Amino acid sequence: MTSIANAPSRGRKMPWKDIWRQQKKTTNKSMSIYLSLLRGINIGGHKKIKMSDLKALYESLGFGQVTTYIQSGNVLFSAETNEADDILSLRISKAIEDRFGFDVPVVVRTKEEMLQIVAQNPFTAEAEAAPDKLVVMFLGSVPDVTTLEKIKAKITDNSRFAFIGNSLYFFYPDGYGQTKWHSNFFEKQLRTTVTARNWATTCKLAAMVADL
Repeated sequence: MTSIANAPSRGRKMPWKDIWRQQKKTTNKSMSIYLSLLRGINIGGHKKIKMSDLKALYESLGFGQVTTYIQSGNVLFSAETNEADDILSLRISKAIEDRFGFDVPVVVRTKEEMLQIVAQNPFTAEAEAAPDKLVVMFLGSVPDVTTLEKIKAKITDNSRFAFIGNSLYFFYPDGYGQTKWHSNFFEKQLRTTVTARNWATTCKLAAMVADL
C-alpha cells in the first residue's frame, strides 16, 4: 500500500506520476477500486442524503470497502465487475433514485484514472501557488473537438483551462465564486454530466483511493 500526501501544500512536490505508474503495475485485476462523484446533493437543503444512508445503499449493491468523504457526495468502493464506468454510473444513479426519490447524476472513475488525473495536472505551478483557485471538473463523457472549439471561443477572460480526456482543469484567477464558467455552463455546452471538485478535494480523493 502506498501512502501519499492528502492535499497540495506550498513547497512540496507530490510524486503523483510515480505513484500512478506503480499502482498500474500492482493493481489487483480481480478486484477494482472506484470513486463515484455525485452531482448536486446536500446543497442548500436540496437532495439531502446522509452519508451513512449512502454508504448503506452502496453496500446493498454488493460493493465492498465503501467509504464516504465529506457531504458533497464522494464514495469510494471496491467491486468485482466488468462494467464500464458509464454503466456503473447509471446503475448507482438508478439505485439512488429508487431509494431516495430524486435523480442524482453520478460520475465514476477507477483508482488508476484518479491517480492519472492528478499526475497529469497541466497547472502544477498554479496548484502550488493558489490551489484554492484550481478546480477539476469530472465529465460524464469525452467531448468532441468541435464542441471544445466552440467553448474555447466563448471564454474570453483571463481564466486558464485544459481538457484532458474526460476531465477539465480550470484555473480561476479571481476565484470560482466570481465566474460564470462553472459546472452548469459546461454541462449545458457539453450535454453530459459535469461535477466539480476543488484541487484539495481532488488530491485527497486520489490519496484515499491509492490507500484503499
